[in-house]
Amino acid sequence: MRKKNWYRDLSLADDKYIAEAHPDNIIKPKRKRRFISIVAACACFAFIFCNMWLFIPFNTTPPDVSGYADSEYYGLIQKLNDLTYEKPKYKNNAAMLWSELKGVTINGFGGAFDDIPTQAPADWPTMEGPLDNGIDGEGGYEEITDNQVEGIIEADRIKRSDTHIYYLDNEVLRIYSIDKENTKEVGSYTLYEGTKSYFLDQWEFYLSSDCKTVTVVSQCYVKNDKISDRYVNLISLDVSDPANIVKKNEFNVTGAYMSSRNTKGSILLLTEFVINEKSLDFDNEATYVPQIDEGSGMHSIPAEGIVSPDNLNSTRYTVVMKLDESTLELKGTAAYLSYSEDVYVSENHVFLTHVFADKKENEDGTFTRNSMTTISCLSYGGDTFEEKGSVTVRGYIKDQWSMDEYEGILRVFTTTNATTIRVETYENGSVSVDILQTATGRSNASLYCIDLTSFEIVASVIDFAPPHEEIQSVRFDKEMAYACTSIEMSDPVFFFDLSDLDNIKYKDTGTIDGFSTSLINLGNGYLLGIGKGDSWSSFKVEVYEETKDGVRSVCSYKLEQAHYSTKYKSYYVDRENQLVGIGVIVGGESRYVLLHFDKYDLVELVNVPLNGDPAHMRGVYIDGYMYMFGSDDFKVEKVF
Repeated sequence: MRKKNWYRDLSLADDKYIAEAHPDNIIKPKRKRRFISIVAACACFAFIFCNMWLFIPFNTTPPDVSGYADSEYYGLIQKLNDLTYEKPKYKNNAAMLWSELKGVTINGFGGAFDDIPTQAPADWPTMEGPLDNGIDGEGGYEEITDNQVEGIIEADRIKRSDTHIYYLDNEVLRIYSIDKENTKEVGSYTLYEGTKSYFLDQWEFYLSSDCKTVTVVSQCYVKNDKISDRYVNLISLDVSDPANIVKKNEFNVTGAYMSSRNTKGSILLLTEFVINEKSLDFDNEATYVPQIDEGSGMHSIPAEGIVSPDNLNSTRYTVVMKLDESTLELKGTAAYLSYSEDVYVSENHVFLTHVFADKKENEDGTFTRNSMTTISCLSYGGDTFEEKGSVTVRGYIKDQWSMDEYEGILRVFTTTNATTIRVETYENGSVSVDILQTATGRSNASLYCIDLTSFEIVASVIDFAPPHEEIQSVRFDKEMAYACTSIEMSDPVFFFDLSDLDNIKYKDTGTIDGFSTSLINLGNGYLLGIGKGDSWSSFKVEVYEETKDGVRSVCSYKLEQAHYSTKYKSYYVDRENQLVGIGVIVGGESRYVLLHFDKYDLVELVNVPLNGDPAHMRGVYIDGYMYMFGSDDFKVEKVF
């Protein structure tokens, strides 16, 4: 038995060795070396690929658009392609990974500069200040709006004839009789019946000089299936019979409403068109060129009417159109790409502004960025628009009231600022940016005078305000000008004598509590300021007397815990009767206030509840009565 077991074990051992010795289970030396070589080659390839993936620079070349060379917009396409192409933030994948490992987001050089604002935020209070109306027409037309330039009518929510008051209550045009306590609504017209949705603060209109035609300008979204298109819509209405108002003509342009003017039978329509970079498609002109519908379908603005500077910094157009008031027929078009919202219209010219950054390297290796503004001048008096020239000034322009044309000279107030930045580039290609000085830290105010024949700066007053001050409001009065600068609750008002541009004289007339968001010529040597009192929640109206050295405060009217409209058109200014009307919200209740300046004090004549947003309220004084209009609401008060 023991012998049988020994033989069995020996047999199993032999079978094991025979199986291991089989040729299929033997790695020959050559195959082993080949296997090691393959593994090494794979490792080497992986190492090379990894290095290539990590350190090969990212492509920074914009896409090729040469396929559009035959398009009339090819030059524009090239600029937009360069502007909208988003370059990689990092030099390569290694820099990107290193940044992520450090847990720090590092911006590139260009992005750091581009993130710094070149002008004041859009939600800052809007300063506005007027000049005379002086416009009465045939058919009993009488101008109410206190226009910036005499003879150039601005659209508004209220107009009047000698027999009727026309008020645009958002989408409803309402016509009232002028009949003192017996005043009533005698006609109305609802512009849209649920087919469109609108910005309710974008409603304005014109009344023709014969008082037979109303032209409404509105902002709307037109919904087509799943797409919402933004339009500016003009509608012409026959109002010769207030009880039977009839629609006449219509005009549409893609974009958003900015402003408009009516002069010598023509309407100047100013709109903006912003390119949506996500939907930009050079095969579809509608995505990058404003579209116009004159009644026969949409078409693009011609390429020859588009102005695009070399230093583009935004995909926003300012579009200027000239239309016949009676027919809405388009007479001329000009579109300025990368221009801002600040547009000033004089008797013969439209002035448009382009804000950009001027970046310079300093001796210590830092970079300084200054806000700059190019002002372009467009003549609109002829049959077509004509470019007259342009000039560049330092700083940004707050609004249209900061510009004024007088005897061939354009006068401009700007807020100047500078931002200093240190930029460091590391070995891995990443970039670090430190903002050493913010824009408001070195802001100031300047005045420039430009000859419109040569477009050269012929006079200037640089940084005339205390450090950190910014332009809040401006008022030009022929050879005089007033500028209110502020950043806190104080109001330095500077007086400028511009009678001799070779020797401009100016003076700080003193600091007053609060600040004015509007400076207004009240006539008879008086200046009116509307703005904040000694706190952000207070409202103040103040009268200043013009003297040979500037201005002095005469009297003021204040309301605490009150809010007011900063839109100048919402103010009613009657220089003949020294009246000022304005909508306010006090204690949560909206009211309309009428003040009378009696040479000594501001006397409250009316303070009544009135529904609606103060920015939309309107009022007019007629023969001893004040007529006031709000949201589906109106009041009539006897004041004298």
